[in-house]
Amino acid sequence: MHDDTDEAHDGRTDDDALLAELAGVLRPYTEPPAGMVDATKELFTWRSVDAELAALAFDSVLDDAPVGTRSAPGPRTLTFEAGELIIEVEIDPSPGGRRMLGQLVPARSAELELRWDGDPVTGRADGLGRFVLPLPAGRVRVSLRCGLDDGTAVETAWVVI
Repeated sequence: MHDDTDEAHDGRTDDDALLAELAGVLRPYTEPPAGMVDATKELFTWRSVDAELAALAFDSVLDDAPVGTRSAPGPRTLTFEAGELIIEVEIDPSPGGRRMLGQLVPARSAELELRWDGDPVTGRADGLGRFVLPLPAGRVRVSLRCGLDDGTAVETAWVVI
């Protein structure tokens, strides 16, 4: 004769074991890999530790367009501010190759790195703060990092140009 109590008890044990095994198999897909959470948190703190963020203060595409008028497209100008430093740039859409013309105010020299999805473009601002950097073709998202000669670094906000 069968004991229904033993069968029910055995069924629960088998189900629990199966669920535990299934949870073990799925665990790698439901939890972030070891160290991922810490690495992600470090990405946010890295910006403020390593470089000051220069906020976008002016964009001619957004701030210059008179309401209800159309004009021929001219060079796009952007102004970024970080404390006392102002980074002024103009996007030159020349047919021979787009480029970024810029100046650091107050004038100072700096190592420059234009960051985007491809290989970074490097250059240098001269003693008057002037610089020219080639730009990738097409619309791209970029940020400019300025390593100032006094050892500080400033990064512009990311913008699509």
